[in-house]
Parts: sequence; structure tokens; C-alpha cells
Amino acid sequence: MDTLNYKCPNCSAGLMFDSKEQKMKCEFCGSTYSLEELDKLAEQQDTVEEDKTEKWKGFEPEQWQSDEKSNMAVWNCPSCGAEILAEKTTGSTVCPYCDNPMIMPEQFKDSYRPDYIIPFMKSKKEAKQALKAHYEGKPLLPKVFKDENHLEEIRAVYVPFWLFDLDTAGRFSYEATKTRVWEDDDYNYTATRFYHVARAGKINFRKIPVDGSKAIDDTMMEAIEPYEYQDLTEFNMSYLSGYMADKYDQEPDELTGRVYERMEQSVKDCFEASVKGYATVTPKQEKVTVTNKGEVKYGLFPVWFLNTKWNGKTYSFAMNGQTGRLIGDLPVGKDLAVKYWFKCHIPLTIAMTAIVTALRFMGVI
Repeated sequence: MDTLNYKCPNCSAGLMFDSKEQKMKCEFCGSTYSLEELDKLAEQQDTVEEDKTEKWKGFEPEQWQSDEKSNMAVWNCPSCGAEILAEKTTGSTVCPYCDNPMIMPEQFKDSYRPDYIIPFMKSKKEAKQALKAHYEGKPLLPKVFKDENHLEEIRAVYVPFWLFDLDTAGRFSYEATKTRVWEDDDYNYTATRFYHVARAGKINFRKIPVDGSKAIDDTMMEAIEPYEYQDLTEFNMSYLSGYMADKYDQEPDELTGRVYERMEQSVKDCFEASVKGYATVTPKQEKVTVTNKGEVKYGLFPVWFLNTKWNGKTYSFAMNGQTGRLIGDLPVGKDLAVKYWFKCHIPLTIAMTAIVTALRFMGVI
């Protein structure tokens, strides 16, 4: 359906009729216009458009490819009227011109409504401080990187997560050893005993998180875990205001492999950790079975994404927006790496040489 929309000539925001002044008034910048003034401005705009009908020579604009158009959407900022180009999976963002928070409920129309959300607990300031702290205690990090790097981008994004319930059973066997060492006047003795250790049991998992966005690095999302579920709350659209929010583009069935991989590793770690009191523990047989596939819920979890550039390369970081856990890659200075190697290995080499010389002098070797 066609609509008529008057825009402010000053800032392009929408105009509303002010009953007190009997003029069209801009709610954003406060400018007022009579209908006659708007008509004149419209005529002037038409004249300008007529002057622009002749094409520039040599300009042949490229058309959007079909796959590009299918992945993007154009939104109008309700505050300043600016048109924002965003990916179709973007559910909320902030206008880059007037900083007005925008929620795109249309994006969620053909998708599942989130069941849960973990609200942002860490601010933008805390994200920057965490990145600065991340630089500390890194002997191989070039000092010039810390002094000269500038944040190119910092985004607060609600990332879509599928939360899986699984019931599992495990059966494991291990080869374990215990070692006893003693000595007498003539000899040193070592006795090693070997044991067969078996473990079996059941583990039920609730809300295993797996991100549902293809564009987001899965390893990075797993590295900033865990999220603390005591802050998990029922979804409300108001939590999105002022933040970006991605919509999932992977259904739960597409992520079964990743869910099973995370579950199996957790089961193996849990059972192996129960084998205690031995010098060594070596897995011999491992079997994990899914006894029941339970519920799948949809949640939005908070993440700060930070990008910084140095020497023409982009370094990306992610911070858990609830707990503050931050991970990311850092550059390594080649000169510092060489100095660090010499600093660590030369004293060790000197010490080992001294020990060997002393043992030879005593006739031990």
C-alpha cells in the first residue's frame, strides 16, 4: 500500500502536523514549515531532479547480484529518517547518524520467538578496559601495538543460541598405573603396578549452548563460555533496545553434529576425571550413547565484538557480555620472540652444563 510521508528538509526526519502552530513540525530538530513552504520546496526539488536526468558519461552502475539482494534489507530510522542497509539477519541495531536504537520486529516475523535472553551485564567502557588488560603480561606482544593500535569497531550483539537438552549414558575402560620408588645401599628400585579401571553411568545435559549464526566463529563463541544461567530470563523485546541482535540462520537439526561433539567430549572428560589416585590413566575403550533427545530452546546471549588494526592486519576479539571473559589473537614480535628464547634457554643451558661438569668431576658419569 502506498503511503505519503512528509520529511523535514533540514534533517529528513518525519514531519507531524502541530495543532497549536498550525504548521508541520519536525519532532527531531524542531523546525516548522507551512504547507505553502513545503509545496515550494517540493517544486524546487522537482526542478533539481529534472536537471539531473542526463547521465554522467562513462557511468554504468553495477546491479546487485541476486544472492546479495537476498541477504540484505533497507530500514528507515524512525528518528532521523536515514536509510540503513543491514543484513537480513539483523534484528536490532543503532542508527549511525543519530544514535537512535532501532528494533526490526519484521525480522523476527518468520522466525521463532526467543524463549530466553541473558541481558548485557558489561558496558562498552568495561569491554575496552578488558581489551587493555588483555594486553598486559604478554612478553611477546610488541609495545608499539599497545601504543598505536586503535579500535576500528566495537559492537554489542545479542547472538542467537540454540539450547539443547540431552540424556546420555557412557561406558569406559582405562589402563592405569601406580608407581613406587625406593632405594637401598646398592640400588634404586621402581615398581609399577597396572590396573584395569571401568566406569559406567548416566549424565543428563540441560541447555547445551550452540550458536545458530553461520557468520559467527563457533570456536570463539565456545571460548568465551560459560554463561551463568542464573541470569537467564524470559525474552522481552525491550532488552534489544540500543543493541544489535542477530537472527539465527541455522535450524537446530543442522547443528546436531556440533551438539553431539560438545556432549561427547564433556562426558569423556567427566568420567576420566573420576579415575583418581593413579600415576597415569590411559583410555582404552569409550562408548557414549544418547538415550533421549529432549527439548530445544532458543535464546539470545550478549557478546561484545572488538576489532583493531595494526600493520594492515585486523585482530578480532570477543567478550562475554555477561561475565567479561575475553579472548582474541595478538601479534607476536619476531625480535621479542628471539630475545625471549635466549633469555629462557641460555640460563637453562648454563645450569645444565654446570650440573654435568659437576657429575663428571665426582665420577658419577
